[in-house]
Amino acid sequence: MNTEISGHDNPTEATLASQCIRTLLERHGVPRNKHSAVLSDVLKLSYSQANRRLTTPATWALEELRALAESYGETLTDLVALGERDDSVDATLSMGLVALPCRITTGAAVHKPRAGALVATKIDSQWVVMIAGLNFDSQAYDIKRLIVEPAPATSRRIAVLDDHPDSAQLVVSYLETAGFDPVAFTSLERIAASPEHFDGYVLDWIIVKDHITDTVRELVANIRSRDAHCPIVVLTGQMRSGVAAETEIATAMTRYRLKFFEKPAPLPMISAALAASFAPA
Repeated sequence: MNTEISGHDNPTEATLASQCIRTLLERHGVPRNKHSAVLSDVLKLSYSQANRRLTTPATWALEELRALAESYGETLTDLVALGERDDSVDATLSMGLVALPCRITTGAAVHKPRAGALVATKIDSQWVVMIAGLNFDSQAYDIKRLIVEPAPATSRRIAVLDDHPDSAQLVVSYLETAGFDPVAFTSLERIAASPEHFDGYVLDWIIVKDHITDTVRELVANIRSRDAHCPIVVLTGQMRSGVAAETEIATAMTRYRLKFFEKPAPLPMISAALAASFAPA
């Protein structure tokens, strides 16, 4: 059954649906400026259609809401509940030498917490979750709900290099929909001079500037000297023409542990290769 929530019949319900979706995405670390892109990817809509769904009283099918919820491992009930008032606050879960960002909903104040109990307290106006000791002297609070989630893919900063701006932007746009945080470069000089740290790279093997052809081999060597494990994806569409030497690429793949794809770039495979590199062993 394809039940719909129509903004034309009841704008309030449509607004609530959009609010629930935005809350879901934000809770999973998706920046607000990427909500439409994520919606487009999950529901197979155009970017403009996805943007209208979020910004106008458009019609929503319950099946669409369920698909969005399930894409983040949640249920339709969980999604709808997100539209209710959220009493949770940002906090830090402190466990020995480990400190993790989290969100908590606090309960009643506890004057003498039991040793070993997990409690919330405020330190310099910031909420901290910790294990109460025998002489716990701070004001403690019960914890009704504690949410700890892994860092989202959007925290992975990816450098994309291609001397054709349109090609670079195409890769950037797709990686954004996959939850990464990519930035485009169109010259070797600029990417080499960038002081920013990148978690991964997608590089066109052949770069042409002022009619001079160069490869990214030296750039790759410099990256590997600084970071022995970050994923480096190399692309080229010029092997058949002989501009890109197969043996040189093969040698670089072995020496620098590169992932290689021939253009036209298979964007889902590039994204999957990056995601697999960041996955736990």
